[in-house]
Amino acid sequence: MEEIKNLANDINTKFDANANALLSVKSELSTMVEKSIDSVKAEIKAVKDEMDKQAEEVSRKSAAKIASTKSIGEQIAENLDSNMAIAEKELKSSGGSFTMNLKAVGNMLLSSNLTGDSVATYNQQQAILPSQKLNFRDLIPTVQSATGTFVTYKESGSEGAIASQTEGASKGQIDYDLTEVKTVNAYIAGFATFSKQMMRSLPFIEQTLTRMLIRDFFKAENASFFGTVSGAATGSTTVSATDDVEEIIQLIGNQKSANFNASYALVSPTQMARLIISTYNKGYYAGAGAVILNGAGGLTIFGTPVFEASWVTDDKVLIFDRDYLERVEVEGLNVTFSYENGTNFVQNLVTARIECYEAINLMLPTAAIYADLGNV
Repeated sequence: MEEIKNLANDINTKFDANANALLSVKSELSTMVEKSIDSVKAEIKAVKDEMDKQAEEVSRKSAAKIASTKSIGEQIAENLDSNMAIAEKELKSSGGSFTMNLKAVGNMLLSSNLTGDSVATYNQQQAILPSQKLNFRDLIPTVQSATGTFVTYKESGSEGAIASQTEGASKGQIDYDLTEVKTVNAYIAGFATFSKQMMRSLPFIEQTLTRMLIRDFFKAENASFFGTVSGAATGSTTVSATDDVEEIIQLIGNQKSANFNASYALVSPTQMARLIISTYNKGYYAGAGAVILNGAGGLTIFGTPVFEASWVTDDKVLIFDRDYLERVEVEGLNVTFSYENGTNFVQNLVTARIECYEAINLMLPTAAIYADLGNV
């Protein structure tokens, strides 16, 4: 019995010890929770204080902005409040007037309110120099040559004659002479070199440069062809008239007398003006003197169209039969862009080349007349 009692006492002792331990743990947990809650509250309070501070700053700036955009009435009232003492003094000393200056809002001007350039609109068309209105090649046929040497066999003479046969006599005998005439073709060409930077900065440069190269090519071609034909022409220039229109009529007569067609008569624009003035002064009506004034179309004299071209020498006229004049072409007109020219590749340069392998061939020099009209 005593043992049971002792065992019960031990159990009670151990229970009391465990209960005390549990109470101690509970107390520690409560303390830790309280500390954690206090820490969280402190952090929340710090965040709230910071937000309040930022809100106050935003409110202050908004108020300042609103103040900076006060109406005229508000500015006047504010100035009156701050200058009341001065106003009272001025009113007493000046007999009832007081001047108050307000800061004026200025007009916005490009000269004073813009830094840099205004927005520009760029023309899609470039203002380049004009082309010649008529090209020599437009008036004559073109023939192809496989090589740079083009041969024409020209009739250069004959012996004997064709005649009426006398009964019992021999018929007339005739022979003809032919001469080989060589036309040696040459390149009419040129080139321009520009940088890749220019090509990128001016996107239109390739197209516009091509137009300029073609324009200047035709100027060179027209000058070459006109110089060749006018220098080779040997048709009769004998005339008796002194008036320009009458001289051209006689020259066309010379061309037709030699059994050639007078396909075209070419003059300078200045000479064309002289012809038109002469036509008006003489009072030509349609068909009179075989002269027809076609308005903007120019003149027709003795059935021959008279064309103006800026590449014709002034005070001269070139009359020719297009059946005996041709342009011989080995390689056609072409424009080529290339990086492979000298040091282009390493210098970022581009070369544009234009060329045509060609020549003009006046098959019979007597098929053209080049005459001076005597004004200059």
